[in-house]
Amino acid sequence: MGKPRHRRRRAVTAALSAVVLLVVAIAAAGLWRLSVHERNIERVEGAAPTESGRPSGDPGTNWLLVGSDLRGGPVEGKWRSGEAHADAVMLLHLPTDAESAVVVSIPRDAWVTVPGRGKDEVSTAFREGGPALLTRTVEELADVRVDHFAVVDFHGFEAMVDALGGVDVHVKEDVDDPSNAWSWSAGHHRMDGEEALRFVRERKGLPEGTADRAKRQQALLKAMGEEAVDAGIVRDPVKLDAFLGAASGSLAVDEEAGAGTLRALAVRLARIGPEGLTFTSLPVAATDWVEGRNIARLDREVADGLFTALREDRAVEHVAERGLGNEVDRVR
Repeated sequence: MGKPRHRRRRAVTAALSAVVLLVVAIAAAGLWRLSVHERNIERVEGAAPTESGRPSGDPGTNWLLVGSDLRGGPVEGKWRSGEAHADAVMLLHLPTDAESAVVVSIPRDAWVTVPGRGKDEVSTAFREGGPALLTRTVEELADVRVDHFAVVDFHGFEAMVDALGGVDVHVKEDVDDPSNAWSWSAGHHRMDGEEALRFVRERKGLPEGTADRAKRQQALLKAMGEEAVDAGIVRDPVKLDAFLGAASGSLAVDEEAGAGTLRALAVRLARIGPEGLTFTSLPVAATDWVEGRNIARLDREVADGLFTALREDRAVEHVAERGLGNEVDRVR
């Protein structure tokens, strides 16, 4: 399996996005485990829209990653019309350069153009039209082609954290949300699945609202990768199978994302290493109220600059030059 340092490198790297909640343990333990659990992963029919009007392929590969707030147990496709929001939305961009990758968080309440609906929150696209409409919405927003789609439900997220025995997160200042009776003191926190889910869904008590929530989501995913190694999951077949079972049972991907696709993603992320990953979020210029909903108006100048850099295969350099990167080791 290699030296412990290499196992940590693979596990931490692979945990950097929702789809890799499954790949994290696969990349750490060895790709031979993929065939055991791959059959549990759902394939979402029609996750990609029809070809008409879609952007042409930009350099590299783009994964649209979604955390769904659907409750009530397993559901085919992780989506029911009118019931499931895209509570976490991330675009994972793998450029042609094998030494880097970019994770872009999109605020769930970002006010965008939803094809066929006009202006609305990006999460509404998923709630009303499922994976295909959300994909089309993000493609129109960014003018990039989404190559693959993946969604994880929150029931599975809790199960994965608990299968790891909990995760460690560092909070850099006291946070209190009286409306939900939630609070976190500054310092180190050991979280089980239920608390981790509250942590990534928090918004009202955070100074920067959705922007801070996106950083929390990225921090939790990284923490899961670290725990996959620190808890001995790599060396313990029982723990490993429990985690892989929870992950594969809660993950759904597009029909084109077969075992080979996931295996290639794991290998790519392991090669990149943590130093090659860049975290960022679409900037919010202002919040507003529309028809009783608190929405986020994006800073389109900054967002468009980021998307242009992504299309031109220079997003990593652009984020660094403009200071757009997110700190995820210590979050609010």
